[in-house]
Formats: sequence, structure tokens, C-alpha cells
Amino acid sequence: MKLGRVLGVQVTVNNLFLLLLVIYSATGYLAEALIVYGAALLHEVTHAVVAASYGLQVEEIEILPFGGVARIRDLDLSALNPEIEAVVALAGPVENLILAGVAWVLAGYGVWNISLAGLFIRANLGLAVFNLLPALPLDGGRLLRAYLAQRFSWRQATDIAARLGQALGAVLFCLGVVLLRYGLLFLNIAVLGAFLWWSATVERRWAGLVLIRYLTHKRQGLRRGQVVKGKALVAAGDTELGHVLKQFATDRYHLLYVLDKDNSIMAIISEDDLITGLITAGPSLTLRELIQKKK
Repeated sequence: MKLGRVLGVQVTVNNLFLLLLVIYSATGYLAEALIVYGAALLHEVTHAVVAASYGLQVEEIEILPFGGVARIRDLDLSALNPEIEAVVALAGPVENLILAGVAWVLAGYGVWNISLAGLFIRANLGLAVFNLLPALPLDGGRLLRAYLAQRFSWRQATDIAARLGQALGAVLFCLGVVLLRYGLLFLNIAVLGAFLWWSATVERRWAGLVLIRYLTHKRQGLRRGQVVKGKALVAAGDTELGHVLKQFATDRYHLLYVLDKDNSIMAIISEDDLITGLITAGPSLTLRELIQKKK
């Protein structure tokens, strides 16, 4: 259901969230639920504002039973820029900490009811801490990936952060199922766990395709006259293209030296040639086969 627009961004409400509000209302926790979800909405709005400042188009903010999500066009491409990913990811938790501080000050001066302010503070602190957990697709997972991408390849960094996300999702799902005996509201934890596991799995599965999209985007930039730092890689002729792709850094243009059995240089393959080979023949094609196709 469409709720309206915030700063020009469409805000929608998931139908399951509406059902959950009915449950909260029936149990007398509607006001508390609205405060918590309001904090989650502001968290996502902050992500959207910061993303827009980098020229990314925010398509929608959806309120889900376990929080919210800002859908940003080409966020996967921005993720390949560690600086942008880190700033956009950190914006939400920082906003939560600021709001918690403001609420604490207002409550101290008697401007805000102490019990409601306390709930708002706990909600924001909880959102900040949970979202900073180092697991994709959480903000902390994106920060971890941005950090690891400076030391490993982007593909390897994504795999590490996404595996942590799958583990966190599995733990939360099992915890939610176990706690169901104490009340239906704990179903929310299980749903959150399932969503995290699924989202982390998607991050891992699509990482290769996202990287190819970014490399293609970078190639178009070179054709427009942009200058990119280079990086040389060395591999044997029997190495598959998919394995080479895992070693690519997002902020470099790669030249690959292909060696024969005597460790002599067979050929020098550009990043463009490798991308073309991946698209036309797939990741299992070897470097030797790619060289033969070029002849």
C-alpha cells in the first residue's frame, strides 16, 4: 500500500506490516510499535538522502514487518566504490545515534514524556547496533565489505560478508522458531532471519554479475576519456576466466599476463577481452581457449 512521499521518494507499506499492526493494536502495543517503526523509517530516509547526494536514484522506501528498506537504483554498482558504500551505509546508524541523543536531551528538559522518549532512545540504539553487525545485507556488512575490498578482491570481500549474513540469518530464524512458544510476536524474529539469509544468498549469487556490470561501466568511462589506475595479474593458460574475475579490484584496470607451461608469456589479455570472453563463453572458458578464439 502506498503511504505517500517523503522528500520526493515513494513510501509504501508491506501488507504483512499492516497485519502486524493489527496484532500490536490488539495486544495494546500500537503506540510503541509506531515509535519503533518510525525510527526505522527515518533510518531508511537517511540512507536515501545520502545516496541521492551521490547521484543515486532512490526508487522506493518500503516498511516491512521487521523494519524498512530503501531501494536504490544501481546500489549494486555504487557498492563497488568502497568510499561511497561506506558513507551510505554509515549514514543510517549515525542518524539513529543522533536521534537517540536528541531524545535524551529533550526528555531531560521535560519536553518529551520520559517513557516514550526512553522507548524511542532504545529503538534507535537497537537499530544502530543491529545494523552495524558485520553481515550483509546490513549496514555493518557493507562497511565490512568496503574495508575488505581494499585488501582482497571485491568478489572475495562480498563472499565473506555475505557468508556472515547467511550465518546471522540462520541463527535468528532458529531463535525465532524456538521463542514462538512464548508468543506469536517472536515470529518477527524468524521472518527477519529468513529475510537476512535470503538477501545474503542473493548478494553472493549475483556478485559476479554485478562485478561484470561495473567493469563494463568502467570500460565505457575509459572510452569517454577517463583515466584509471592499472593493475597487472599473472596466470597460467589453464586458468578459468571465472577464477581470474575473482581477483579483480574495482578501482583498477587489469592487464593479464598469460603464461605457458614453461612460464613464458603466451599473451597479454586486457580486461575488455576477458569481459567479452565471460559474456560470450562463460566463466569456465580458460585463458588459453580465449587466446585461441582471438586468433
